[in-house]
Amino acid sequence: MDLRKLEIFVQVARLKSFSKAAQVLHMAQPPVSIAVRKLEEELGAKLLVRDKRTLTLTHEGETVLAQAEVILRQVDDLKETVGDYQGLLRGELNLACPAMAGTYLLPQLLGEFLDLYPGLTAAVTQAGTQKIEQLLLDDDIELGVVTSLENDKSLEVVPLVTETMMLCVGSNSPFRKRKSVDVAELAGESMVLYERDYFIRKSFDALCEDRDVVPDIRLQTNYLPLISKLVKQHHGVTVGLNMMAEQEPGIFAVPLQPVTYVNLGIARRKGRTISKANQAFVDWLKEGHQASLLANDIIQ
Repeated sequence: MDLRKLEIFVQVARLKSFSKAAQVLHMAQPPVSIAVRKLEEELGAKLLVRDKRTLTLTHEGETVLAQAEVILRQVDDLKETVGDYQGLLRGELNLACPAMAGTYLLPQLLGEFLDLYPGLTAAVTQAGTQKIEQLLLDDDIELGVVTSLENDKSLEVVPLVTETMMLCVGSNSPFRKRKSVDVAELAGESMVLYERDYFIRKSFDALCEDRDVVPDIRLQTNYLPLISKLVKQHHGVTVGLNMMAEQEPGIFAVPLQPVTYVNLGIARRKGRTISKANQAFVDWLKEGHQASLLANDIIQ
């Protein structure tokens, strides 16, 4: 049996109109009528009752419609399965991440993943890791970059990289050639920082509180290009990860004491079914080779 005849019949039956079905199918109306008539002849049953104003299904037509919809869904599932096997996965990868990860970590990951799956697209939204964790737990998003790899047992996390928090400075900074900088030395230092909802800012604030340090915070923003520009122009220093200095000419990273580790990973809520595109990304990361390769490139 010709599946195209079934597709045409299903559209006619759903829309109760040959002309509307023709528009949806981008066909002229006569071929639509012919296809339905040939399907009736093939099945040996009248499927539609036609009059000047209405189009209704016969009892046989209702039965054929129900079965045709099942058959067409099965065909679609089969095409999708074969496409998956051939690396032709379709859909959109969606995830949320903080600005630094989105700027310096994700481009390599997403670029290589999307190259493997040319049928996929990606959409990335920006948020602090604390907000991302809550969005995951509330089922508002499926995937997100987080810093708490083991704290919340409700999340399943695929580790990406582990770095230490760094003091990021411009070329003229007196800290540039230091082997390390103690947070106590930043008392009164002009700084441009993330806002308080970002993990790196929270960690830095905790270090300052522990050492009774009050830096001179000249600007707070979650807009990373603004922070990096001001550091390059010597309007202040900031705290971040080594990946920032690695990829931003004119910015230099100096280890900050005491040492504070920052773990980044891709998280999903345990037990939640996610889209095939998102699941493919998680599975690809779990293979491990890409995550370890990226970690080595960034840390060395």
